Amino acid sequence: MYSRTAKVHETLGDHRAAADHYAPAATARPADTYARIVALDLVAGAEMHLKRGSIEQACTTWHRAIDHMGGVRSVRTRKAVSRMRGDLARFRARGLRCVAELDERGRGFLAGA
Repeated sequence: MYSRTAKVHETLGDHRAAADHYAPAATARPADTYARIVALDLVAGAEMHLKRGSIEQACTTWHRAIDHMGGVRSVRTRKAVSRMRGDLARFRARGLRCVAELDERGRGFLAGA
């Protein structure tokens, strides 16, 4: 329910409300059973934080998403990490530590997945 509500807010352009709904969507399911779905809800939440201009919050949420991707073999998670790295590209030149760390983690995920 939270995820669907978040998608509606995202479609309407209300990124704050979408992010607020993606967060509980990620915790509403058992993470060990639904790791891919939890990770993708976290990715969507991170994207909403980024659209709101909150890069630090986006990085924190993306890190949590990658935490849930361990052992998951999915085209969607690989695409999500690739998209994340692309979204971070414009922030790399600013020298933000959270961006550099997350980019390195994403690179490692894609190399090992």
